[in-house]
Amino acid sequence: MMSGSEMGSDKGMSPQSSEAEIYAFPCSLAQTRFWVLDQITPEDPALNVAVRWRLRGRLDVAVLQQALNAVIDRHEILRTSYRDIDGEPEQLVHSQALLQLPVIDLTLLPEPARQEEKERISRIEARKPFDLTSVPNLRATLLKVEAEEHIILVTVHHIASDGWSVGIIAHDMMEFYQARLRARAVHLPELPLQYADFAVWQNEWMKTDALKNERAYWTRQLAGFKRFDLATDKPREMRGAAPASIIGRQLPRALTDAISAMATAQGCTFFMVGAAALIGFLYRLGGGEDISVGTQIAGRDRVELNGIVGPFINTVPLRVKIEGNPSLRQLLDQMHDVIEGALLNQRMPIEDIIAIVKPERRSGRNPLFSVNLICQRSFIPTDERPELSLIDMPSVSPGALYDLNFFFVERPDGWRLSCEYDTSLYHAETVEAYLAGLQDLLGGFVADLDSPLRQAPSQAVSPALAEALAPPSPGPVDTHVGVEAQLADIWVDVLKVPILNHGDNFFALGGHSLSAFRMLSRVEKTFGKRISFDELHSHPTIGELTALLIGRPADDSKGAVVMQPHGSRTPIFALQDTFIYQELVNHLGTEQPFIAVPLPTFVEGGPEISHEQMVEHCVRTIEATRPNGPYILIGFCAAARLAVSVARRLIEKGHEIELFVTLDAWAPGYLARQPRWKGRLGACSYQIQSGLYYARCLVGGAEARRHALRRIRLFLGAVFGRRKPDDELDADMQMGNWLAEAGRSEEGTPLPMPILAIHNENMPLGYFLDKTMGWDALTSRGATMVPVAATHEELIRRTASRIIGDIIMATLRRQTDR
Repeated sequence: MMSGSEMGSDKGMSPQSSEAEIYAFPCSLAQTRFWVLDQITPEDPALNVAVRWRLRGRLDVAVLQQALNAVIDRHEILRTSYRDIDGEPEQLVHSQALLQLPVIDLTLLPEPARQEEKERISRIEARKPFDLTSVPNLRATLLKVEAEEHIILVTVHHIASDGWSVGIIAHDMMEFYQARLRARAVHLPELPLQYADFAVWQNEWMKTDALKNERAYWTRQLAGFKRFDLATDKPREMRGAAPASIIGRQLPRALTDAISAMATAQGCTFFMVGAAALIGFLYRLGGGEDISVGTQIAGRDRVELNGIVGPFINTVPLRVKIEGNPSLRQLLDQMHDVIEGALLNQRMPIEDIIAIVKPERRSGRNPLFSVNLICQRSFIPTDERPELSLIDMPSVSPGALYDLNFFFVERPDGWRLSCEYDTSLYHAETVEAYLAGLQDLLGGFVADLDSPLRQAPSQAVSPALAEALAPPSPGPVDTHVGVEAQLADIWVDVLKVPILNHGDNFFALGGHSLSAFRMLSRVEKTFGKRISFDELHSHPTIGELTALLIGRPADDSKGAVVMQPHGSRTPIFALQDTFIYQELVNHLGTEQPFIAVPLPTFVEGGPEISHEQMVEHCVRTIEATRPNGPYILIGFCAAARLAVSVARRLIEKGHEIELFVTLDAWAPGYLARQPRWKGRLGACSYQIQSGLYYARCLVGGAEARRHALRRIRLFLGAVFGRRKPDDELDADMQMGNWLAEAGRSEEGTPLPMPILAIHNENMPLGYFLDKTMGWDALTSRGATMVPVAATHEELIRRTASRIIGDIIMATLRRQTDR
C-alpha cells in the first residue's frame, strides 16, 4: 500500500474492530460522489449493490464465513470507513473487520411459503442501509432452502464496489472456500495495488492538465444541453430514497445472434445496437428530438486494476439529436460516433461534466438524466467446483438511482433485457410494455436497417404501446407538433418543471389558480386565442389543450376532470375547483380513482342557474363518468353544502354513497334549524372567539399572521367596502357567493350515509354551537369529526392534504373491516 497518514487506534473504528492502527487516505472521485449522495439522502438503500448467488452442494457454513472474512482481509476497501473533514470525505483503512454470517433455515416451510419468505428476506437485506462510519461495508446472509442448496445474499455499499467488483468478490470467495476446505494454499495472485493507492494517484493526476482535451470535447458535445425526461404514470413527489423493482425478459437466442452478426458487419458492438434501439424507442415514445441517457464505463484502463475491488466506474452522458425521420442505419451510425467519442473521453469525471453543463438541480434526482443504460456480460459466471457450485441469480433492487435503468446482460443462457424502475413513478405494466417495444425495435434493426425509425411496430407490441409508437399522419401533424412545442415552452417557463409529452397534466405538474392565469395569458398572447379556466379544467393535458388551440375537437363528452383514473376502489367525486385537490390526489395514490366535477357556473355561464339545475348537472356528470355507485363525495368549504344536495339526489336515484367527506364546512341549514335565541347567542359567541383567535394569530408565526391579516381584510371589506355588482365579480367570486347563498337551507330526512367532517383545529369556535358543526343532524349513520392542525387555507396544501388523505383511507379501511 502507498503511504497514508497514520492515526491513533481510537479514531474511526467500529465496535467490532480491534486493530491498533488505522490509515487515512483521500477519497477517489467515485467515493466522494457516493459519500455526498449518502449525506444528501442518509442511508439511501439505492446506494447498495445487492446480489444473491445459489450455492449447490454440501456446504460448510463455518468455512464459508472464513472465506468471506478472507475476502475482506484481501481487499482493503471492504474494511474502510469514512469521516468528514471540513466538508470533504476521508477514507480510513482498518487493519481488520470481521463479518458474521447469519443462517436462516427455510426448509421447514412448505414450498410456496418458502419461496415467498426467500423473496421477502432478499428485499429486506438488499434495502438495509450501511453506516459509512463503521466497517465492514460488506454483509452477507445465508438462506438454507434445501439440504444441499443455499442462497447467499451479499450486499456491498456502492462506495466500496461496482458491478465488476461483485464478480471479484464471488470468485475470491469460492477460491478461499476451496482452499480452507482442503487445507491448501489459496491460488490467488498477490494484489499489486489497493484501492486507496488508486485514490491517491487519481487525486494527484487530477491536479495536472491531463483532461484539457476531454473537457473541450464534452463542452462541445453538451452545448445547449436540455434535460431529457420521459412521461411518468404517477406524479413526481419530493422524497428521499426511491422504491424500485426490476422486470426482465430473456431475449430469443436467434434475435441476439442476429444482432451480434449485424453489429460485426456494420463495425459496431452489441452495446451500440442496444443503445441506438433505446434512443430510437424513446424518440418514438414522443420524448423529443434531443435525447440524453446515462451509461457507465468500467474505468479499469490499467491491467493492474482488474483484480481490485472498488468503485472504478464513471458515468457519461450519451446525447443524440434526431432530425426528421432517419433510417435505423443512420441512427446506428450516429450512435457509433457518440459512443466512440464517450469512450475516448471517458476519464472526465461526471462531476466535472455536470459542472460544464450547469443543469438545474432538483432534490433527489440525477442532475443530467432520468434514463440510464447498462450493457455488459455477467460478472459472475457459473463457478462449478467439486464440493460446491456458485450460480448467479437475478438481483433484488435496493432502490432506484434513475427513473428507468435499462440493462442488457449476457448470461450463459443468452442476453437478458431488464429494467429497474422507480415504482413511485411507473406501473409494472408500463415497464413491461417498454421492454416489449424495445425488443420489437431491436428486431427492426435486424430485419431492415434502411427502414425509417418511425415505421409501424409489429404485432409483438401491446396495443397501448402500438398506439403511442404509431407513425404520425402527414399534413396537420406538423401544425399540431409545432403548437404543442410552443405550448410546452410556455408550461416550462410558468411551472419551472420539464414537460415530458402530450399526456402531461397541468395540475399534476403543480399548476394552481395563479399559475393557470399566467399560463393562459401567455397562451392568448402567443396564439391569439383565449382559453377559459373551464376549458383548462376539462382539457388539462398539453395534448388536449393543443387540440383546442388548433381547432381540433377533444373528447369532453362527460364534463368531468379525471384527475386520477387508475385503481379499483370506490371513486371519489369532488365538486367545484380542480386546483385545490391536486395534493390530495397525489397522496391518495394510483389505486384511488379521483374525479373532479366543474360546476356549471364555469361552463354554462351564469350564476343565475338554479340550485336544482346545479344539482342535476353534478348528478349527470357523475353518472356519465361512473354509471353505477357506490360513490364517495367530497366538498371543501361552501361546496360541501352543494354536495349534500347532490348526495340526496343520487340516493333518491338508487345509488349508494359509501362516504361523504367535508373539509372545514358547516352543515347547510344549521342556523335555520336552531331556535332564534340559540342562533343569536351562538353567532355572538362565535364572533368573540374568532376575534380572540385572530388576535393570537397576530402574535404567532409568519403563516399564522398572514392567515389572520387575510381574514381581517375580508371582514373590513365586507363591512366598509363597496359591494360589486355580480357582473364585476370574477368567476371564482361569483361561484363562492352562489354556493354560500344556495346552501343556506337544507331540508329532508337524515341521509343514510356516514359523514367524515374534517375541520381545522380551531373550529367550531364559541359556546352554544354544535360540536359536529351541524353534520350529525344530516345523517342516520353518524358524523365523525376529525380536527387537523392547520388553518382553513392550509387544509388544501401539501402537508395537510397528506394528513387528510391518510384519514380518508383509514376511515374506508375501518368501514371495510366492519
